[in-house]
Amino acid sequence: MLLLWLGVLGGYGIGAVVTARAVFERGRAGFLAGTASGGSLAEFERRERPHIEAIALFSGVLWVTAVPVLLLRRLVARLALARSGDGARDVQQVRKRIDELERALGVGAYAEDDGHRRQG
Repeated sequence: MLLLWLGVLGGYGIGAVVTARAVFERGRAGFLAGTASGGSLAEFERRERPHIEAIALFSGVLWVTAVPVLLLRRLVARLALARSGDGARDVQQVRKRIDELERALGVGAYAEDDGHRRQG
């Protein structure tokens, strides 16, 4: 019975460590690739490491639920954020609405060119 408990706790611990490490590596790689200048490792260590470590720690402790979320993240994001309808028509409607608002507010192409800046 003791061996069974040690095996279960050991398996849970190994899962936690592997998940935490994977989440940390993914977060660090995302930070370094996500900044406009490419990001530096020193900047990561100074600014983002504590945050990513905390997220990795919680993901490791809750690895039983974190692993399916990590594996299905793209699928869920694609389903949840999927756009419906014709994208070209949406763009045309948005442009038309922006034009209406600019005309009503007198800004953009409809701004009065009297040499004075409007004060809002």
